[in-house]
Amino acid sequence: MKLSVISKQVLTAALVLAATTGLALAKNYKGENYKGEVAEPCPPPAMLLGGFYVGAQVGYDNYRVNVTDPDAPASMKMSVPGWLAGLYLGYGQYFNTWYLGGEIFGNWDNANNTDSVETARLKFQANANYGLSLLPGVRVNDTTLAYLRLGWNWANLKGKETDSAPPAFSSSKTNTSNGFQWGIGLETLLVGNWSVRGEVNHTGFTSFSNKTSSAKFNPSDTQVLAGITYHFA
Repeated sequence: MKLSVISKQVLTAALVLAATTGLALAKNYKGENYKGEVAEPCPPPAMLLGGFYVGAQVGYDNYRVNVTDPDAPASMKMSVPGWLAGLYLGYGQYFNTWYLGGEIFGNWDNANNTDSVETARLKFQANANYGLSLLPGVRVNDTTLAYLRLGWNWANLKGKETDSAPPAFSSSKTNTSNGFQWGIGLETLLVGNWSVRGEVNHTGFTSFSNKTSSAKFNPSDTQVLAGITYHFA
């Protein structure tokens, strides 16, 4: 009889302990610890943001220049490589997984080359380019954007022709050519409000002729760029 009473007391104590522990666990599950303190909320996931942004870029470009001159033996295709560096400013906005942005940019360029054909000597150089673009794109994931570049590009270009055959002459012209620019790029979050991007684009520029000769320069340019961007949002 005594054993039965003791057993009931032990069982009652065990049930009270289990109920108390269960209530404590349930309270903690709702975001409070056993001391009644509220747990810290989880930080928001990292995400590539829309809004205004500014950035800097460096890259390599290669002009392909078709030079023709019906009055001289100058007819060739020139490769004119160089390095460039520049700044850009833009605004972009996400629409679910889709993206649309607008951007202005300017680059300093040192592309130049000299080539010869028979008695003619040809030189072509690029000093700078600038333009504006639309950037439609798609969100690959929370931290990565794939985009297209569709816009217009202006470039300060110089072409020079020198011919030593009688009657010898030298003629040059500096011209601001323009053309449609298109390309593809990928941007990904680096840390905080900073992101990095890589891009390849191409522009077909309007042709121009020298002042005192009939040499005609028909240039196009392909750029490979890497940039770092700060997002103000």
